[in-house]
Amino acid sequence: MMKALFFLAVIAGCYAGPSNIVRPCQFSHTHCLRQNFQSNSRCNPNVRGSIPFEYTIPVFPFHTPYFNATYIDRNLKIRNQNRCSVSEFFYNVQSDVLVFAIDCPMLEFESTRTLIQHFSLREDTYFDYKYQGTYPLIRLTMNLPHANAMDVCSAYTFADVTALPIFKINPNDVKTANFLSRDLTLLNIYERETFHYRAKRLMLNYINSYICDFGC
Repeated sequence: MMKALFFLAVIAGCYAGPSNIVRPCQFSHTHCLRQNFQSNSRCNPNVRGSIPFEYTIPVFPFHTPYFNATYIDRNLKIRNQNRCSVSEFFYNVQSDVLVFAIDCPMLEFESTRTLIQHFSLREDTYFDYKYQGTYPLIRLTMNLPHANAMDVCSAYTFADVTALPIFKINPNDVKTANFLSRDLTLLNIYERETFHYRAKRLMLNYINSYICDFGC
């Protein structure tokens, strides 16, 4: 543990803040970030160093408990994750926690979506539509306890949906068109629940592609 802490402290220099907070790297210095992750974990520093402008996930299910619904995105296209950048990176010596965050502007999601509406004592109902949504800014934050032995694979990622998306929906049938609500009052709740499932996958893709590959 002392070796890992010494590594962090030595390179902190002018980036240190309060006495218990150490910022060992400038956010844009990927090599420094990689050295810190590698020295405090078993990750592989040989990463591809990029994320495609667009990539596809064949099937991506998620749940929105507030709305008693399950969603299945098929051929989910994610665009603009290559524009994400590090927005925070610090180590709290007192709590032994590393905080790592990225900002992702204009993230875009497009899919053919199945909505499954659940009921008590009733059969589920299914609806299908095409979805495209662009988010002005998504901020992802991961807390890593025991920072001298990082494990991003088991860490939680919090997503801050800083603004509601610009979206297009095209129902595939009349039943779906009649079901989908045009009332956007609760859209902020829906988006928070949606990114509860998206956040970790997005964060791991960034870390494993740019910083250090944890194999998950």
